[in-house]
Amino acid sequence: MALAVNAPAQSTGQSASRVNWLLALLVAALWFIPINQLRVEWSINPQYAYGWAVPFLACYLFAERWKTRPQPRPGGSGWLLATLTALLALSLLPMRLVEEAAPDWRLVSWALAGAVVALSLCAIAFAGGRPWLRHFIFPVCFFLVAVPWPIPFEQAVVQKLMRCVASLCVEALGWGGIPAVQQGNVIQISSGSVGVEEACSGVRSLQTTLMIALFLGELFRFSLWRRLTLLGAGLALAFACNVGRALLLVYLFANMGSEELERYHDKVGLGVLGLSLVGLGVLAFLLRPAAEPPRQAADAAFQGRSFSRRALLLLLAWLAFVEVGTETWYRIHDSSGKAIAWTIDFPAGEPAYHEMPIAELTRAILLCNQARAAEWTDAGGNQWSMFFLRWFPGRASVQLARSHGPEICLPASGMTQLADLGVAPWHIGDVTLDAHSYLFGVPGRVLYVFYCLAEDRQPGEADPASTAQLMTWASRLEGVWAGRRNRGQQVLELVVTGPPDAGAAQAATARMLSEIIRPAFRPAGT
Repeated sequence: MALAVNAPAQSTGQSASRVNWLLALLVAALWFIPINQLRVEWSINPQYAYGWAVPFLACYLFAERWKTRPQPRPGGSGWLLATLTALLALSLLPMRLVEEAAPDWRLVSWALAGAVVALSLCAIAFAGGRPWLRHFIFPVCFFLVAVPWPIPFEQAVVQKLMRCVASLCVEALGWGGIPAVQQGNVIQISSGSVGVEEACSGVRSLQTTLMIALFLGELFRFSLWRRLTLLGAGLALAFACNVGRALLLVYLFANMGSEELERYHDKVGLGVLGLSLVGLGVLAFLLRPAAEPPRQAADAAFQGRSFSRRALLLLLAWLAFVEVGTETWYRIHDSSGKAIAWTIDFPAGEPAYHEMPIAELTRAILLCNQARAAEWTDAGGNQWSMFFLRWFPGRASVQLARSHGPEICLPASGMTQLADLGVAPWHIGDVTLDAHSYLFGVPGRVLYVFYCLAEDRQPGEADPASTAQLMTWASRLEGVWAGRRNRGQQVLELVVTGPPDAGAAQAATARMLSEIIRPAFRPAGT
């Protein structure tokens, strides 16, 4: 009789346990999608390296909130949540297809992360209603601090901060009796110049400080004004530490040379980041209220509305289909044939030709597989500089190649953009290059800049496109339809000074390209 009475309860407990395991598996599969997509950016971009810690910190904040969860009050709009959940889940497939072809498209990164956050909040609202949604919204949304900022916004903020750091550093050096001149993000002193990659790249600590300030504010359950105070004070501290970092690196360069600068560059950067975080911790401790309000423990019985096992299985199957379907689509279109590309014959026979060394710090920023640079003077007296970079096919090749360009790097080095001459096709023998042309100015000189970022293509495909074409909506979506991903990338940047106007500069560039551009067939993967 006892067994007969207890069997239903035991069966119910086993059923609930299976549902919980399914729910845990579904949550893991759901959050795997944005984490797997963002891990490349976290690995190759020092500004977002802190992203590796964010999922663990978010889980910790959620677990702390779980201990004090309020009594669930599921609402009556379950159909609305179910509809929203279905729409969000369906949107994952097109976003994954686009993200695979254009991993550098940060709009898609935000859309994908936002969809996963919204799905998680829908599940929380279904289980516990508005009380749980309000209680858990911050830990779930905290993950968004690991998503890279949109490039136009990021460049505007970063360039402004870097210029401010360089300006304050030059002013402080003048007070210390060291003459210095600022050119963009470059600090010129009598013994040479310290560029943006040496002195000003510490701006990444600002974003790490932003993340830690948000984490500490939630951990200590600060009020809104205390959180804002902590955030503002932390960012100010990080900025001040970056100014000190730039000053120290310039001092090392002025007194010990470039070798000592490279030796201490990373150590100083880590020291500045550590100092910023320690200072932020002290600020958080000082902002803690004298008497912390007691946190009421949650009633173990308040577990919220249970989930349907069938619905969980359906969602889990859909997530598996999204990943398997995306991989299958691109594998079908992947070709093991030879990728067609062009290559460069460096004009070693030109007058005054010499190759320029590329600093190790610059190589560390570019992370390219091949890099060469040279300068020369042609028979007409025009002065030329050329940079040729290549990234082998791989998951990170697109992000690495497209994260640098004349409109970003040259103004940072002190040049002024005078005109954007747009994108035009250049027909060089059997090779067609869609290249972007610019006019830049430095005191006393005008520079014509020819820039082409080309993606490897398979035989029969169109000629390599420029970065401007690759970044349009239509071309990105066309890449999804064609199943292109992880292609090799290469950059040619040619700078000429001396021609009297843009037309003469373009004619001289066309002649030079006809001498140095060669079609090449390169096996995929090299």
